Amino acid sequence: NFKPVPVPTSSHGKFYMGDSYIILKTTALKNGSFRHDIHYWLGKDTSQDEAGTAAILTVELDAALGGRAVQYRESQGNETEKLLSYFRPCIMPQPGGVASGFNHVEVNEQEHVTRLYVCRGKHVVHVKEVSFLNHCPVQFKVSSFLDCAGYFTNQVPFARSSLNHDDIFILDTKSKIFQFNGSNSCIQERGKALEVVQYIKDTFHEGKCEVAAVEDGKLMADAEAGEFWALFGGFAPLPRKTASEETG
Repeated sequence: NFKPVPVPTSSHGKFYMGDSYIILKTTALKNGSFRHDIHYWLGKDTSQDEAGTAAILTVELDAALGGRAVQYRESQGNETEKLLSYFRPCIMPQPGGVASGFNHVEVNEQEHVTRLYVCRGKHVVHVKEVSFLNHCPVQFKVSSFLDCAGYFTNQVPFARSSLNHDDIFILDTKSKIFQFNGSNSCIQERGKALEVVQYIKDTFHEGKCEVAAVEDGKLMADAEAGEFWALFGGFAPLPRKTASEETG
């Protein structure tokens, strides 16, 4: 039997892949009433029993609130924009959880592990772990869609061919985090990406690593750009999109 366990306020926004969570958002309306939004979030490694219990508890919570709450089923990597807006700048689920048989491992209890994430979100960036490699660089891609106010990140291979002029890339190494700003990216995207860089620095490096911005078009003469390009085997001009790619 599963029972709900309160999450300390200090751990709000911290999700483990082997767990299920219920999030209640209550908003006071101008007419004096309240709006209740209940989200139940299912990690990719959570058990079917735990996921089912989370759904049942959500229904029971709705009933206790008068049956007027709005319910949302949230699966890891496919969260609603509403849930993402609660946890800024991003959600980065970590390995572990009761149902998966893993322990919750705190970041400061282990050496830095470099991971590859995919991130999505229109107003806040959601970060989803895809795979990880020890002591190897990790790359994030921040892309715009619809407009510059909304952006998402996506998995890309660690290769120079993955870079382009339209997006922003975050490369996380053991000692430094690089933010590569594509020449066609907008200032809003760059600001949002910088929030994610700061979050990665504080969360996975205890705030002690260096951060470097690399502008698209700067060559090896720039020290930090040279260091960035060296990780890709050296600088080479990025190709422009062809006419078929632009229309496709």
